Formats: sequence, C-alpha cells, structure tokens
Amino acid sequence: MRKILIGCVAMLFPAIMQAGVPVEFPDMAEATPVTDPATTSVRYGNVDLMPAHSFKNLPELEEVIFDGFVGHIDGYMFSDCPKLKRIVFNGPVFSTGGNVFATNCGQLTEVEVNNLAFGFFLNNYPDCPSFQGIRVNGGVIFSDDSLRVPPIDLSALKESPELMNSLERLYDWQTAHMGDSDFKGTICKSYVGEMAAILDSLNLSSKTADLQACFEKNKGDFGKTKLKILKESAPYAHYEGPDDLTITYAAPTDSLLTRSREYFNLDSIAGSGDDISRIKNLLYWVHDLVRHDGGSSWPDCPMNIVDLYNVCREQDRGLNCRFMAIMLTEALLAEGIPARYLTCQSKAFATDQDCHVITVAWAESLGKWVWVDPTFAAFVTDENGLMLHPGEVRYRLQNDLPLVLNEDANWNHQQSQTKEGYLENYMAKNLYVISANMIQQSEPEGRSSHSQGHTITLVPTGFDYPNAHHVISDDTIFWSAPSSR
Repeated sequence: MRKILIGCVAMLFPAIMQAGVPVEFPDMAEATPVTDPATTSVRYGNVDLMPAHSFKNLPELEEVIFDGFVGHIDGYMFSDCPKLKRIVFNGPVFSTGGNVFATNCGQLTEVEVNNLAFGFFLNNYPDCPSFQGIRVNGGVIFSDDSLRVPPIDLSALKESPELMNSLERLYDWQTAHMGDSDFKGTICKSYVGEMAAILDSLNLSSKTADLQACFEKNKGDFGKTKLKILKESAPYAHYEGPDDLTITYAAPTDSLLTRSREYFNLDSIAGSGDDISRIKNLLYWVHDLVRHDGGSSWPDCPMNIVDLYNVCREQDRGLNCRFMAIMLTEALLAEGIPARYLTCQSKAFATDQDCHVITVAWAESLGKWVWVDPTFAAFVTDENGLMLHPGEVRYRLQNDLPLVLNEDANWNHQQSQTKEGYLENYMAKNLYVISANMIQQSEPEGRSSHSQGHTITLVPTGFDYPNAHHVISDDTIFWSAPSSR
C-alpha cells in the first residue's frame, strides 16, 4: 500500500533547486514538451494546459516544479525519466486527468501539493518502485479514493486566506474559459456541479448563481448523454456533387499483402470456412497479436502489419486503436476480403480528442459490411444474430432497436465490454462523424513507396466538418458495396 504523507494546511514554498542549470518557462496557454535530454530541472509559471507526454525519455531530469497556476494537467505526463525524484505543485491546480501519471521513473518518491487542488486524479504510477505517495501541504478538494488523500475540511479551507484566494483564482479561471471552444472549455464545464457544491458549502451563493448563469450560457450539448446527442443529430440526405467518390481496395496479389499473408500464414489463420467465420478468425487473431495501449506513441515504422507487429515485439509495447484497425484491415485484404478502417469521432471533435478506429469487412454472404473492432474483439448483431455495420448500429441506437454485443468482447483480456458501456455510451459518442481512407491497402498512411488516398467523411446534414477532402451526408454512398470485386 502506498504511504500518503499529509502535512498541515499551510503554504509551503519551493525547495532550493538542485545542482544544474534549470529550465524556466514563462506563463503560457499550453506547454510544449521538454525535449533536451540534458535537462535536469524544470520550473513553470502559470500554465493553462499540460498535455500528455510532456516529459519523455529525459535521462537527467530530477525535478519539475509548478510555481504558478495550473489549469489542467493530463495523464501520461512522465515516462522513462530514471532520475526524476519529485514533482511539486506550488500554485493552485484546477484539474488533472488520465489514469497513469508517471511510468518507468525509478527514483520518483512523491508528488507534492503545496496549494489548493480542486480535482486531483493522478492515481497510477507503474514501474515507479520508489514512489511513496502524495504529500499534501495545502489541500485537495476532490481526488480518487485509491490515492487515500482525504479531502480538505471546508472549515479549514475557509479559515485560510491563502487557500480561499486560490479557490477564487480557480473559480475565475473556470468562468473565464467556460465558453472556450477548446479543451479548456470542456474541462471547465465538466466541473460546474462540483464547484457549485463547494461554493454553496462556503455560503458563497452569489458566486454559485454567477457560475450557473455562465454555464447555461455556454453549455451547448453539455449535460446530455452521448446517446441523446446522437439521437438529436440531423438526418442523412442525398449527395449531389462530384461522382468520383469510389473507395478502392488493394488486391490480395499486391506485393505487400502477399508478404503479410505468407509471413503470418494468414490462410491458415483465416481458415477454410465461410466468409463470416474467416472474418471473425482474423478479428480475434489481431486482437491477440498485439495489446492495446491507447496512450502509446506512434510507432516509428511503415504502417504494415509485419513491421507493426515486429516493433511491438522488439520494444515490448502496444498500439492504439488506429494501428490495430489498420492491421486487421490489411489482414482481411490479404485474404481477399474487402475491408476499411474507419475513424469514428464525436460531434465535439474539435475539443474532444478521443476518437475510436474500427474496421468493417465486406461479408459477401450477407451482401453488406460488418463491424469488427480488434481493440475490443467486438462485433455487433441484431436480435436475430445478423451482423451489422456502423450505419445500422447508429440507426438502431437512435431508434431504440435491439442490439447485441458479442459476449466475449473485451479489453486486453482484462476487462469485459457491455452493450451499455461500449455501444450506448462510447460508440454512441463516436458515431457522429465517420471517415474512411479512399485507398484501402497496406501502408495506408505514413511513409511508404506508394501513393496514398484522401479521406471521405460521412456527417449529418448541415454539420460542418473541415478536416476531410470529401464530406458527404449520403449514407447510401458511404456504405455502398465494393465496386472492384
């Protein structure tokens, strides 16, 4: 069990910097990653956002100190910093996110909170054998139970002018950024209820009213379930524009596909059954071939199934959903089954950095596409066991029609998936914007010797999506059969 060190409710100032030339950053909206491997210490002023992977592969880094205000600090912040000993927050912290905060930092002993942290959820430190816990010398209002950090007593908070001043700064930052169209706005809206409860408890009713008014002005879809947002989307409509929207599929005789088929003996893996059994066999095979790691860096190799697999094996690493879907798509193509990898995004794609990438395979026996997700070994059927594609799943979610998720859907064989969690929440969010590469092949992105395709994106009528070469609202075109059978 981690030892948690709790100090008095008082402001402590930073310790003297260790030997070495420190790197100091001025106030900034979003911090940039530290890349100099000789860096020994880093000190920040005010910073609105600390993105993930800001400190990675820094062999000399010993400490990081935040002297100013911190708006949001992401998870997956520190990795492979063998000399890192301490991380210190001397200013107020509005929120932290993500599960893993530091990994493979062998000398990291503790994280110090010397001011007021509103939402503090940095609760996982894998491969940090020296880590003892969180030292709180200021106060934490909300935290994850696994940290064993007790919330600050509100009477002690009210009696501390320093901490009440910090709460005022947290409130001001939240209301100032509530209407932002970026990640800050999302974070600020997500803590409205918690901030209002604290203000009420401290008898600050005027601030509560101002906070609620600010939220009502800027809430948009906030507070709605993911399923409700999907149900309220505009319908699809007939497309009128250029006719050349054909998605092409590499033939199994392609040299890279032939290489993959022979390297893995895919004929044996797919088997000799009908097309549905072959599709499922390849789905389960990719799911087991590499582990999913949503926080992993992009692999430094060509995006073909052989090289991606070898990078995972050599570096003992996993891949995110995009690369797993690219691998399954290539395996299906190598076996002569047309397939696409699809990037599925939310209505709030501009601020919601989370998306999910899945694969669809053409089932000749059904005359339609079918959903196969290698991240979760997942496929979806109707009440009669008929496999569905994402457009059909989307329609059924919108109209409360039966959906069935396969019982063995799982994450890394560690966590089972449910229809409610996977479909009604996660994928209901991510079926608003659906994009496909117009050339489905090995190495569809990244470095390669062949030309690569543009994207075609399906959106509801009237929805503005600027990030694709072709944007349509015609689902019949998007889900049409492969033309080069």
